[in-house]
Amino acid sequence: MPPRQAFGNITEFATEEDLRNLALDLDAMRVQSLLICERVLGPHHKDTLFRLMYRGAAYADDLRYQKCIDLWRRALEIRVEKDSILYSDTCFTAQALVRLFVDLNLKALDLAVNSGAPRYEDEPKFSDVLATFKLLADRIAQSRLLLEIRPVYKRQQESFDRILKCLTHLIYLLVETAKTEEEEELVRQSVTDLVKVNPHSASTGDTLLHLCVSRLNTIKSSYFADDGQFIFPSMSVIKLLLECGAPVNARNESHSTPLHVAANPYNFYSALVELLLEHGAHLDQPNRNRDCPLTLISINPANSICLTNYTSLKCMAASAVIKCKVPYVGQVPATLETFVNYHDPAF
Repeated sequence: MPPRQAFGNITEFATEEDLRNLALDLDAMRVQSLLICERVLGPHHKDTLFRLMYRGAAYADDLRYQKCIDLWRRALEIRVEKDSILYSDTCFTAQALVRLFVDLNLKALDLAVNSGAPRYEDEPKFSDVLATFKLLADRIAQSRLLLEIRPVYKRQQESFDRILKCLTHLIYLLVETAKTEEEEELVRQSVTDLVKVNPHSASTGDTLLHLCVSRLNTIKSSYFADDGQFIFPSMSVIKLLLECGAPVNARNESHSTPLHVAANPYNFYSALVELLLEHGAHLDQPNRNRDCPLTLISINPANSICLTNYTSLKCMAASAVIKCKVPYVGQVPATLETFVNYHDPAF
């Protein structure tokens, strides 16, 4: 078996003398047990994967986080290779790894803010975050196509939606851990490639932008206590998505746009709403319940945005056409017809 980075490139002992030299090193012996397990049972065996996750959790309990990350990344790579991202155990592994990344990053931020010290050595590495992001993102398009095959299994839909949430958190981590111009360019290119795929959640049709403006976008894992940590809405992530071409007026299953989600009181943040408006979000685009962002924002006492600056005459005209039921289909150019349709809650 070739040396693996997850095991520190350690190889299995070959002689009795090698074993005796390792006998008093408990950690080295545990690594040897993982090597032997993978060789005998194979990397895809359930016991091999269980041992990787268990040993990684033990490292995390001992505050040896990088060792944990290495093993959990290896487990995730095997899961993706063996099954797919639609498999519940793959989703479970991805959630555990991403949640560890997030917790380590938040600890690093807290330390930097409270003590003024530089971010500590246990913060997640950019290379680990990027590798995990690419591992999941490269399989999103194929997995979304698999969900189109009937019958559709609810468990697979839920796994896909959780992986999509993992990807939004990984984008946040990429933004946080990128330190050089080269790394920032890698982030931009990787996110652009994902945006071009235009993934939507299987259950609600939410896009990446819908997820990133919502406080409900969280990751839960049985390996961690649910302490109510929220990183979304994230201005840096939303700005990056918009710059990478994320459709600002995309609609989900309820015909709500990201601005609808951002305008809800539990998500509302004036700078966030203003950012979406600056990138062309429509204030008067109704959802299936006939709710418009304009109404939601106007009645919010925390609002400080002058909405008149973002209200266009063409939007007002389109809304009037719909309200007065003026026939327009086939009587206006196709591009204009599509624009008017956006203002029709029944479309």
